[in-house]
Amino acid sequence: MMMFRRRLITDKGRPYPLGATPDKEGVNFSIYSKHATSIVLCLFNGFNKEVRRIALKHKTNDVWHIYIKGLKVGQKYGYRVAGPWDPQVGMRFNRHKLLLDPAAKLLTGDLKVHPSMFAYQFDNANQDLSFDTQDSAKFMPKCVVADTQALKNIPAMPSLKTPWQKTIIYEAHVKGYTMQNPAVSSSLRGHIGAFASKPVGRYLNNLGITALELLPIAANATPTFLQEKGLTNYWGYDPVCFMAPHASYLTKSDLKEIQQMVQSMHKQGIEVILDVVYNHTGEGNHLGPNLCLKGIDNLSYYRLVPDNQRYYMNDTGCGNMLNFDSPATLELVLHAMRYWVEVFHIDGFRFDLATTLGRTGDGSFSADAPFFKALKEDTVLKSVKLIAEPWDIGWGGYQYGNFPKLFGQWNDKFRDACRRFWKGDFGQVGALFTEFAGVKYEEQIAPSYDYHRINFLTAHDGFTGYDLVSYNEKHNEHNGEDGIDGNNTNWSWNSGIEGQSDKKQISQLRCLRLKAMLATLLLSNGTPMLLAGDEVLNTQYGNNNAYCQDSQISWINWKNISPYGQQMQQFVSDVLKMRAEFPLFSDRTVCVLQDASGMPLDAHNVSDGMRDFGMVCQSESGMYFLIFNANDTPVEYTLQKDKTYYCLLNTAGSAQVKNSRLQAEPWSVVVLKQEE
Repeated sequence: MMMFRRRLITDKGRPYPLGATPDKEGVNFSIYSKHATSIVLCLFNGFNKEVRRIALKHKTNDVWHIYIKGLKVGQKYGYRVAGPWDPQVGMRFNRHKLLLDPAAKLLTGDLKVHPSMFAYQFDNANQDLSFDTQDSAKFMPKCVVADTQALKNIPAMPSLKTPWQKTIIYEAHVKGYTMQNPAVSSSLRGHIGAFASKPVGRYLNNLGITALELLPIAANATPTFLQEKGLTNYWGYDPVCFMAPHASYLTKSDLKEIQQMVQSMHKQGIEVILDVVYNHTGEGNHLGPNLCLKGIDNLSYYRLVPDNQRYYMNDTGCGNMLNFDSPATLELVLHAMRYWVEVFHIDGFRFDLATTLGRTGDGSFSADAPFFKALKEDTVLKSVKLIAEPWDIGWGGYQYGNFPKLFGQWNDKFRDACRRFWKGDFGQVGALFTEFAGVKYEEQIAPSYDYHRINFLTAHDGFTGYDLVSYNEKHNEHNGEDGIDGNNTNWSWNSGIEGQSDKKQISQLRCLRLKAMLATLLLSNGTPMLLAGDEVLNTQYGNNNAYCQDSQISWINWKNISPYGQQMQQFVSDVLKMRAEFPLFSDRTVCVLQDASGMPLDAHNVSDGMRDFGMVCQSESGMYFLIFNANDTPVEYTLQKDKTYYCLLNTAGSAQVKNSRLQAEPWSVVVLKQEE
């Protein structure tokens, strides 16, 4: 990179699009700040040395902009933003701190928080009220001018638009899924490019997956408390830039890898959904660093405590929350989402702690919040899949069922009912019937297919499927938090021995129970989501909060899949094929809850002591009879006389109907279809 000994030719440029936009002659830079007094663009050479500072002198509706002729794709840059330093009223400007462009498309390296990145003095008694003059540029990643227009011009495959009722979601971590995958080239393992390899696409297609949901791939920060313990922000839920991928996920800092990954998945008939974090950022609370938005315009981007703007509202539990009443925040997030769709052809988004996105000025949740209204009206975004994690930790944070119909919603009620029933808890028959069928067992009316329900048994946060049947307690010691982190309520049972076991009887029981749970999930009324690795009995050794474990704990061990794991993989594939061929639920399905004798059950005769039930489904595709037996002994079920049934599924082996009776084995799901 040249040292800019000559004078650069500049022009006022234009305010939009936000970020750095190159053309044949130069680069346009634009950045929003309502309260800044000055903004300086800092240019860096190939060795990350700062070689030029250029003031942005033109502003349009609080967007500062400049055009610089002669700059090219690959130019490294950052910003220094000056303004009042008055934390008591939410002003945290500090021109000594290099800041990332909120609309940056590419960064030079991963962000590890350094003391120089804090705008205040660590050793000052007033903490964040003090002012620090250390220059953070040496330790900050640099933004890189990227030619996204060239990517946008590459022809894309036709959009898949897989209907919700045919969607099967597979939640995976970029590095954890590929790091130990022998089918992937060693140079690609741990990177987004691994998902462009044919073996990965074929595997997911053969398994029956229609949508790959990736944990956050956007650039994120690793806070100091993790660095001090030798750990990292593995899951990536502390974003610093919404459009720039995490640098270590790219092999050669080439955005084409993302596009190639999406196209490869599309060729296999698989959509790509991104897990996105728009509820908070990695800048933390009032004691956190100045990395991006906090130093650019703290008052505009964050929701601050109304009567004490030194502090941040924290309904996320992560130190801060973004302010979606602010046009600046709304514009930035919508711009980011459109970018992922229009440039990379992403098929949908899963929103972390989505209740925060619907909080309005008084802090309450509203289905008519500005963000939701904007999505409904956006011609690009309203046509992609949108999935809400429908809670945060603030007042009234649990909002499952209250999001606009535009959204699918994570159904934790299914998770808990499924786990508790197959753990062997009493009193769960009504709950599981309700969550499986999508209809209250007291009513037993005809349910419609409810694609808004994203049913799941496990997710990145919590036990894996195998650990659900192998551990009674969490084992998070490696996280360095004295075991206090992670959920204490897991509804798990170790099947007789805590942790790893070579005993055949224990292994068989664990597989029986997990098969029953996975069958319940994959056949349920709603859109199933499968955690990557559950189909091969992947374990995290009892760690139910592996957010900081970039290690063997969280990487799927593809190299040593046991015979039981191979059987489970085939089982999942078979169940998904069955779901596709024999859909239990349609728009006119009638579901009836029964006991073993064939008698209907309702609110008056469902016993708390029951651990099994039958279910009749009258669907457009035929009449089905299902049995769920969570007892440790067989149960004999009476079927309708003078009818012929054939078995579609028995998780415990084979099943035969004799004299209108069928014996359901312990810990099993049986699905029969009545011949017409």
